[in-house]
Amino acid sequence: MSTREEYIQMLKEARSRIPVLVTSGERFVPPRAVIAIEGRQTHIVNFKEIATALNRDPKMIARFLSKELGSPYFLTEGDRKLILSRRIDPKQVENRLDKFIKMYVICSHCGRPDTTIVKVKKAWILRCQACGAETPIPKL
Repeated sequence: MSTREEYIQMLKEARSRIPVLVTSGERFVPPRAVIAIEGRQTHIVNFKEIATALNRDPKMIARFLSKELGSPYFLTEGDRKLILSRRIDPKQVENRLDKFIKMYVICSHCGRPDTTIVKVKKAWILRCQACGAETPIPKL
């Protein structure tokens, strides 16, 4: 057997040992915010559902939205609803939520939402459970 044939045989054997990549075809679709404007306040009615779907602390999301939209906030009992203390266009709230998801939920390497936030020394890291990537993120 020539070296070329041995090489091809070794390649075939190596390829047979590689696991088959399984993709589920699923796509992460976070719930859209249900926004109600009451007087001078903006209410995100399904806030707890959003926080649960994103697998993030509701206070973290609320703090981000408060800073981005320039409005004080308070959470109702059980973090069910977020109330922003001024009237805000629902489109702006949607855009800021999308920005939060891109920065603090979606892995920048593989695009999966299977991430956790960990603190390493003084840095905040977005750790992907799917691909193992670690990306530094800004502190909130």
